[in-house]
Amino acid sequence: MNLAATGYLLLNWCAFLALYLLFAGEFNWSEAGAGAVFALLTTAAVAFLGKKFRDTLWAKPSWMRLLLRIPWAMLQETWLLVVALFRKLAGRAATGIFLQTVYPAPEDEHDSSRRAYMAFGVCITPNSYLVYHDVKSRKVLVRQLVGKELSEIDRKFVELP
Repeated sequence: MNLAATGYLLLNWCAFLALYLLFAGEFNWSEAGAGAVFALLTTAAVAFLGKKFRDTLWAKPSWMRLLLRIPWAMLQETWLLVVALFRKLAGRAATGIFLQTVYPAPEDEHDSSRRAYMAFGVCITPNSYLVYHDVKSRKVLVRQLVGKELSEIDRKFVELP
């Protein structure tokens, strides 16, 4: 193990120890000992998983621009649900739908990262949920609480290049 990797693991250990002590709410030696063990186990998990998944969960930089659109999409979809709630209280039903969509992305080294990013992007907005993802046929089943089609941001996450 080289010096940079050792420094990275030591920095992780210190961060996890500080986080544990922050959540403990008080400092005493028994909490510090428990925090040290927690930090050691968590750092070991980070070291193991970091080696195992570093290459397979690599996102394209162009995907990061979509993250900037999420707050506005959340506001729009929350408003859509509030309006649907008031309509329901007034006696008119708001209908949702299950949508099956094919995502046209190629199978490449970004495939697992693309699927994780797609699930995050679709599920973070309050009006839609990714219910099922079929890897072999490259289809997703999305539940829209209100509306008959995917929102613009959800479609962009499903159709990641």
